[in-house]
Amino acid sequence: MGRVLVTGAGGAVAGGVLEALIESGWKVAGLTRDGSPGSAHDGVAWFGADLTDAGAVRTAVESASAALGGLDALVCLAGGFRLTPLDEASWSDFEQLLSLDFRSTVEVVLAAIPFLATAAESSGDAAIVTIGARAALSTPPRSGPYVAAKAAVIAWSGSLAAELRPRQIRVNCVLPGTVDTPANRESMPNAKTATWVPPRRLGELIRFLAGPDSAPLSGAAIPIG
Repeated sequence: MGRVLVTGAGGAVAGGVLEALIESGWKVAGLTRDGSPGSAHDGVAWFGADLTDAGAVRTAVESASAALGGLDALVCLAGGFRLTPLDEASWSDFEQLLSLDFRSTVEVVLAAIPFLATAAESSGDAAIVTIGARAALSTPPRSGPYVAAKAAVIAWSGSLAAELRPRQIRVNCVLPGTVDTPANRESMPNAKTATWVPPRRLGELIRFLAGPDSAPLSGAAIPIG
């Protein structure tokens, strides 16, 4: 298929995403904070960077592109979640979630654009997949910093799509509901899980958006779960 860099590749959600990509023949590089794999997947090239450090991100993206022989797609899985009751909230809560969810996306996208543009010049298509959240649309209580950060991801993804369209780089944003991970099941033992999103199902949607089968779709914010 192509060559893809996945951030947040050591997390619980990432296993299903990496699996979907690898099984379809993608060459995959995984980016974690320390460069160590979070799950065993043969054939993944691992790199490390603090995604709030622009210089470290540039170096990691350059290394990943060199290892893969180029970069056709970027998947921005890295992020965080925390409930924050209003009476306990401070600006630092917003800063932390904006760094985890929004800045981590901004820094890696800016670093990857030159490599994606090179691939698009050759093949006519490259793709960026960002991760928002359904919660950013429904804005549930106790989630102010989180939904603000994810709303920023959604809005910037739309702007990116418009600006990168002439360079044949597509940008789409996935909006998951609750993802079915062990941590979520432990923290919400009484929840109804029927509508939760299996990581593999999320990976299949991301794989579709990253590949040429989804062309010319760009600028979409797609709920799942």
